[in-house]
Amino acid sequence: MSSTPPSPESNLKRVLVVDPHPTLRTVLAQRLRQDGHLTAAVSTASEAIALCEDLTPDLLVAAELLEETSALKLAGQLRCPVMVLTARSGSEPVVSLLDAGADDVLRKPFGLEELAARCRLLLRRSGTGLQERVCVGPLEVHVLLRQVTLRDQPVELSPREFALLCALLMPPGIIRSRSELLRMAWPPFSGGPRSVDTQVLTLRRKLEQAGLGEGGGIETVRQQGYRFSLDTIPSDGLSSAPLTGAPIAR
Repeated sequence: MSSTPPSPESNLKRVLVVDPHPTLRTVLAQRLRQDGHLTAAVSTASEAIALCEDLTPDLLVAAELLEETSALKLAGQLRCPVMVLTARSGSEPVVSLLDAGADDVLRKPFGLEELAARCRLLLRRSGTGLQERVCVGPLEVHVLLRQVTLRDQPVELSPREFALLCALLMPPGIIRSRSELLRMAWPPFSGGPRSVDTQVLTLRRKLEQAGLGEGGGIETVRQQGYRFSLDTIPSDGLSSAPLTGAPIAR
């Protein structure tokens, strides 16, 4: 492993879906997560801006018209590439949106696989194509394989624990509230704050058992949320506990 691991922020790619229709944005986010992207989904531009206060998304996928603004204006505020989803028929709206600055335009209805392929292309064009591995100290997260290793030893995590760990590594040291973690690692309407606490507890336990030190690197910040902090990891990156585990379940 390199003595200077690459930043998780530069490896794991963030896609933000903004659409007022809950079913559509849920389905889109779930499909994009299958490609290994860290995907959040919100309904309004104001929610998107609040979510991106600390980190700019690598790609915005947004409905053409939002309650307060448009997809193009939102992309300008966030300073990121944008794929616009439009319900208008014909080629003229597509041409006008592209001329106005959209990086891609997709007409509704569309196929999920087409959308996923277009997102991959946009990320490659912008120089932010998906990387396969995130390294933080002795911990490695293999995004596409959905595997976690500690000093080359596999650590078994559930799909939800894996998504939660990825959210905490974006990047390490950033405090994530429970509501943020819900948006980043859970499908909409499928959990609550107690769900986050429960999953953090099990994730900590597994990382501790694997040898990542007390708390597994996950720190509780009172009245704010959680963060992944290398300060809680022993200087050699490992506790005295033996390394155990099996490949991640897919």
